[in-house]
Amino acid sequence: MLAVLTSEEMRQLDYETIIKLRVSERQLMELAGKESYNIILKEYGKSGKCIQGKRFLVISGKGNNGGDGIVLTRHLINGGAHVDLAYLCLESQLKDDGLATLKSLKQYLTHTDRLRIIETDEAIPSIIEQASYDFIVDAILGTGYTNPDNGRIKSPIREAIAFINQKKSGPSTQVIAIDTPSGLDCTSGQVADIAVKADLTISLGFLNTGLFLEDGRNHSGKIALADISIPSFLINPSHAKLIDDEFVRQSLPKRTDQSAKHENGKVLIIAGNQTRKNSMMGAAILSAKAAIVSGAGYVCASIPQNAFNMFHMAVPEAIIIDQSIHELEEKLHWADSVLIGPGFGRTDERQAFIVELLNQPALKQKKIVLDADALFALSELDSWPILNHAILTPHLKEFERLSHVCADDIRLNRLKHVREFSKKYAATVLLKGAPTLVGNSQSLYFSDSGTEALATAGTGDVLSGIIAAFVAQGLDILEAGAIGAYIHGKAGQHSPDAKNRTSAMSVLAALSEVFLEFES
Repeated sequence: MLAVLTSEEMRQLDYETIIKLRVSERQLMELAGKESYNIILKEYGKSGKCIQGKRFLVISGKGNNGGDGIVLTRHLINGGAHVDLAYLCLESQLKDDGLATLKSLKQYLTHTDRLRIIETDEAIPSIIEQASYDFIVDAILGTGYTNPDNGRIKSPIREAIAFINQKKSGPSTQVIAIDTPSGLDCTSGQVADIAVKADLTISLGFLNTGLFLEDGRNHSGKIALADISIPSFLINPSHAKLIDDEFVRQSLPKRTDQSAKHENGKVLIIAGNQTRKNSMMGAAILSAKAAIVSGAGYVCASIPQNAFNMFHMAVPEAIIIDQSIHELEEKLHWADSVLIGPGFGRTDERQAFIVELLNQPALKQKKIVLDADALFALSELDSWPILNHAILTPHLKEFERLSHVCADDIRLNRLKHVREFSKKYAATVLLKGAPTLVGNSQSLYFSDSGTEALATAGTGDVLSGIIAAFVAQGLDILEAGAIGAYIHGKAGQHSPDAKNRTSAMSVLAALSEVFLEFES
């Protein structure tokens, strides 16, 4: 899996690379420019011919990101492109390494007419405004940028970003951002009042969290990673990681040839409610079906007695018991994992039952998944049971109730709040969203597989069933949440319905196809 770093973590890795490993900033700049060039060739053609005769505009800032752009310019010229390099400062304001590589590039001017170098410290000159470009490269701010207090980008950077976006609106101009789109906070993914909208972002060394959060998802375009030889041994377990196919394929539970059903995971699902006025049995059915499809050998559902027949017709594979503490005592000892909450109800009586259940001695030794109405019950408690064996699966508003932090603040600081909450309550948290974050006090995963197809009622119940099945089959809580979130997102992608009209049943139906893909 790839590491996904905040701005501060990026700075720390740069420091350790430069100071401790004695790799110079100039060396990193040269590698960044060269690898960016290689990625452009790969993305837009199989050889240098894809850029021969093409017109590039490279807009550079005065920092190291600008130096990366200057090095890239040299390689583009070597590859046969026509390049206008515009740097947004006086030459004397360039950092030493950027200035040195600019002086080297200027020697090209006596050998080729395919290069123009333009100093533009005030406004975009007409020579650039009136030109047409096949590609525009944003090398202005880089990952060191954070949102200013007033939320506004200063001139001339502001005008340069507006110019890039205006040129991008044309039918044939591709925008490439080096490291991160300028104007995007690479930690939070927030955009100030303006930011570059890239078609391709070339992330240098490691991915940054802002590319996946908030506005970053709409500004980054396709993301490619450039290896600039910052060693992976500098990464530590606290750095977030991006879940990928390889991780899921290696970690998915697998049945042995000689296994029996009781050896493949026993899931107890305590869910659903049915009264004369309403029914929430659909949530229990979706969770149970998802657990079965996800490989659980046994699924037992604790549901209201008046829903037994209906549930048996919907999920004939499941064992059914009543919803009473007495009936549950034996099954709590029997189960390998316990899922509590989907469609259970929020009346005082139903909530009191969940609280009583959470304090059962047998449950304290079990791996549990708390979802939906179980999360509501937790949020109402003054003191919580020990949760180091639990995964909580809230959406944003549920997490607001649990953490007593406003949803807007959580949205803008997802990593911080997931980490703080997990540490405070010793629990694993799966915060649903785009992306989904899964973390505990030591580790954090990004799952970026989801789509808008999952933004419909019932898909969360499918997810909780998947996770409960994975836990029952032997995965630890964190791993089960991470892989479950990724598989769930893939099922949303595979759903046969149009993304804006997908149902939870469609996502459930797509699970088998997703598992076949990973097991082939």
